[in-house]
Amino acid sequence: MLLLTICFNGYAQSEQQVKQELEKRGINTQEEILSELRKRGMSEDDARRQARLYGLDYDEYIRKYISKNEEPTSLESIQKIGKDTLNYNSEKKDTIITTPKRSKTEISKDSLVYFGYNIFNNNPFANEQALVGNIDPGYLIGPGDELRVYLWGEAEFQFEGKVDINGNLFIPNVGQVFVAGTSYEGLNVRMKEFLSKFYSGLKKDPPKIFLDVSLTKLRPIRIVVMGESKNPGSHLINSFATTLNSLYVSGGIQTSGSLRDIKVFRNNRFISNVDLYDYLVKGALREDLRLMNNDVIFIPTRMNAIRLKGEVNKPAIYELKDNEGLLDLIGFAGGLKPTAFTKTVTVKRIRATNNRSNGSSFDREIVSVNYDSLLRNGINFKLQDGDEVTFGEVLDKYDNLVTIAGSVFRPGDYQLNNDLKIRELINSAGGIRPNTYLDKIDVFRKDRNGELKFLSFSLSEIMADVNSSQNIVLQADDSLKVYNNEELKSLETVSIEGFLSEPKTILWRKDLSLYDLIFMSANVEDLEYRNRILTSRADLLRYQQGKLEYQVIPFNLDEVLDKKFNAVLKPKDRVILYSKDITETLDKYVFVKGAVKNEGKYLLTDSMTVEDLIIQSGGFLKKSYRERVTVSRENFDFTGNKIAFNTDVDLDLNYLLGASKKSSSNYILQDNDQISVSYIPGSSDQRAVQLTGEIKFPGTYYLESKSEKLTEVTERAGGLSPNVYLAGARLYRNGVQLAFDFQKALGEQNEKFDIILQNADSIYFPESIYTVKVEGEVANPSLQKYLENKTVRSYVKNAGGKTKQGDKVYLTNPNGFTRKIGFLSNPKVLDGSVITVSAKPPKEPRDNGKFLENFGTIAAIVSSTLTTIVLVQSIK
Repeated sequence: MLLLTICFNGYAQSEQQVKQELEKRGINTQEEILSELRKRGMSEDDARRQARLYGLDYDEYIRKYISKNEEPTSLESIQKIGKDTLNYNSEKKDTIITTPKRSKTEISKDSLVYFGYNIFNNNPFANEQALVGNIDPGYLIGPGDELRVYLWGEAEFQFEGKVDINGNLFIPNVGQVFVAGTSYEGLNVRMKEFLSKFYSGLKKDPPKIFLDVSLTKLRPIRIVVMGESKNPGSHLINSFATTLNSLYVSGGIQTSGSLRDIKVFRNNRFISNVDLYDYLVKGALREDLRLMNNDVIFIPTRMNAIRLKGEVNKPAIYELKDNEGLLDLIGFAGGLKPTAFTKTVTVKRIRATNNRSNGSSFDREIVSVNYDSLLRNGINFKLQDGDEVTFGEVLDKYDNLVTIAGSVFRPGDYQLNNDLKIRELINSAGGIRPNTYLDKIDVFRKDRNGELKFLSFSLSEIMADVNSSQNIVLQADDSLKVYNNEELKSLETVSIEGFLSEPKTILWRKDLSLYDLIFMSANVEDLEYRNRILTSRADLLRYQQGKLEYQVIPFNLDEVLDKKFNAVLKPKDRVILYSKDITETLDKYVFVKGAVKNEGKYLLTDSMTVEDLIIQSGGFLKKSYRERVTVSRENFDFTGNKIAFNTDVDLDLNYLLGASKKSSSNYILQDNDQISVSYIPGSSDQRAVQLTGEIKFPGTYYLESKSEKLTEVTERAGGLSPNVYLAGARLYRNGVQLAFDFQKALGEQNEKFDIILQNADSIYFPESIYTVKVEGEVANPSLQKYLENKTVRSYVKNAGGKTKQGDKVYLTNPNGFTRKIGFLSNPKVLDGSVITVSAKPPKEPRDNGKFLENFGTIAAIVSSTLTTIVLVQSIK
């Protein structure tokens, strides 16, 4: 029945339209309907599937209209949309799917964006009518779908066709089959049942003919998008499209439209509503139904506009439903930032019209909300249209903070505990640095008026006595400053420098003596330091008022340390200590190289012998010559050419091993001596060669003698394989192929061509490769097949011959030998050879001026010669 009406109106979906069409045809009873269906080769199940395809219920229609039990259709849900009810049954003109010109992002005056509307900025339907994935097995076939039927096996047949408006698919030479209302999953079964009448091989066991039915194109459906759409009207979309797809097709939603209550109507009945916040916040849409033909999507106006600002993750303008409040708003915004202040949330509100006072000129108010209290009590504070919610930031201030800066190891901010004192804070900061100024530490503190004051204390006294009265208890926001000596250079100071671990500057004080400064700065009690410091002289540099130069006052350091001499220091005095290395070398070294375990530089010790140095260098190697060493000692005789003396020193192995207490050589090393330890004569490292390819036992072989030859090593490796191509064998030495004739050396066993192998030699014995390479200045450089007895010029000819730049021809045999091919020469080519055609050298440009100059010179010579001949003949 429904199929009959659709035959005349492909988009008639309402029950009223079906009823009117049947009345025109004079079909009023169920028997007449069944009779008409039989005429068209359809069953009631086919009619039911076709009806579902267009959003109708076959049995419901029979009950309401044919059985005279019609019930009134309620349009109440649609009538609630507005005063002017839309006629959803009227036919709409097709609209071309276009992407509306993207305007600037709709932003409010306070730079807040409307939440969620930007998802339509990137429209996947801009150049396509739909985006779908794999076809749902439950998809119902209908008019407009295009199918491909493919048979193979004993019979081959392929056909693509479109389901007609009656739901039939016409197959050439077979006939038509009704497929409308069949699921995509059951389509293959239905087609197999139908085609088996003509192709019996489909039902044989095992089957002789195989069938595949697939969808090549989905039918479009028409939907209507109304309300606050950017492109309202009728649209053609894919039959797989959902409500969300339709919103994209229509260009998206205006900011005046609601994202929370998008309604879908089918046959004038409300069937679902979509809340896009579920999609935006949770990534899921529970009511995103697949649309049917003539479905209507209605976008109402926004319910409200709630502004959310401040310390939230996504400040924006939101839309809330009637049952939602502040807690839901924070959830949509992705929660609060850690810096949000939650005890007081400010809500700026415009009073509702029914709550405005006639006596007041102001219709705005501020509401303060304790967000923490709402969370504890589970209260969802109700918001209204126009509210502006602001979460402030917590104060950038700490109530338990103290700070220490300056000459400590870890300056920074610290927690103020109960009764925290100056010394405890310094210890928490890693202690004071070595160059800290100990006479002063400042504590900065704000008084009741907020003015910054500071207190000064003695740092040395605080660090020496934990119970000192100057070790005061700190307060919140106190800041400590520890000074170093560099910061106090502007004060009156004295300094000491030179041969010290580091220079030192201290504050000058009255009666500060030279002895006091040296004793507190230099490690004079250390024996090594006393051995290195120059005690015969040190200098006191005294600043002279009105002069740029310091006055230098030399003094004897030993006399100061023995308290035989002392001096009271003045401001800006500088004391300089010197090392003995100003006149002598303090650090002396000797050097060893050669056959020892650790070559290098070693500190010269007192009465050091050659044996002592060898022990320090780790001892001998296995191949060291242990009877004597050579010592090279520099010569400072600048009048002659001799720069060093070389001495052979016999080694005393008993002394070296500790068997005797004194070396028999009595040769004492001096600064900068160079000792060379020789290797045993004739010793050398083991030598190995690598044999690979067509040899019986390929691998690494160690040479037995320095004169071992190729034939001997090859024999040790088991000899050559029967498949070896001896003319193509290669010997590599130091990574470079050595030109060598293996055929004569191994094939003909000619001793004259045998070769002595060297360490790291690599020999490769290949199989025949059956190719010849032609390269260089030929028309087609190529790798050609090797043919026995074929000559050089034949291969060049096969490569297209020489180019205009081609010059000489060279043949490189696989063994590495290269020969030039003369004009009359045309040798046979071996397998694996390379033929190279060289390029002609570039012609030098002709210099006409030079030619004329040379011509003039030659003419002058000829003229002079002729003149001489004439004179000689005239004399005769």
